[in-house]
Amino acid sequence: MKNISRTIARELCPPVLVRAARLFLKKNEPEAQRPVGFFGNYKSFDEALEECGDDYQTDAILEITRKNTAAIQTREKVEISPVLSPFLTSFFLAASELGKDEIRVLDYGGAMGAHYLQARRLLPPRYRLRWTVVDLPRTAAIGAAEFGSDELSFSDQLDPAAPFDVVLASCVFQVLRSPYETIDSLLSMNASHFIFPLIPLMDADDDRLTIEYVTPTIAPISIPHWFFARGKMEQTLSRRKELAAWRHAEYTNPLDGKPCEYFGFHLTR
Repeated sequence: MKNISRTIARELCPPVLVRAARLFLKKNEPEAQRPVGFFGNYKSFDEALEECGDDYQTDAILEITRKNTAAIQTREKVEISPVLSPFLTSFFLAASELGKDEIRVLDYGGAMGAHYLQARRLLPPRYRLRWTVVDLPRTAAIGAAEFGSDELSFSDQLDPAAPFDVVLASCVFQVLRSPYETIDSLLSMNASHFIFPLIPLMDADDDRLTIEYVTPTIAPISIPHWFFARGKMEQTLSRRKELAAWRHAEYTNPLDGKPCEYFGFHLTR
């Protein structure tokens, strides 16, 4: 089993927060005149990272993520978007299959706990959650201060032997330096269910590493972003039994002028 705690800081990069902001931020301002989208075909993560420049390391997105998470927390009801519904379906299926009142969840790259807030609102009160978000140190610190509770905790490190029932990693692998290493580490954990929404897959022989120039109204930054070869990713995930797979029909991104589709997977032990 690989040591996940050793790789957290190296793997969980600021773009994980951009994902959280992109999913929940409503754009009310006109976009500035700058490139927006996914460009290039880089040989290494370091090469792409160097191209991104200093703006890759900005932490201004932290405040956007905090505000968006606070908005979810204070809403009177959950807004179930087409992007969110497959995750909720898989999570409630896992809760039912586990057949116990306390469910331990690892939310890898979970920002400030938005998925917990959404699931908790809909889950019957008899279920108790032990939900751990693992993310960058500053993200974890803000999350703990603003949203931490007896059910929701935050950390920037993870003991790979820690007991979890469900491992969640949503829209995160594509912004990691070593995505397959992380997937292998997560699948090696002693959990019963693995829920991986929003993975970009393309019909190609090899993965492609691009740079995403983020919409300025979300964050004026550029970040490395993987698009995965479908066969290679599915082979990696085949270490566990596939319980369900789905296409995120409402979530695509253009690559070379064509829409790249995003998929989700629910795996079991």
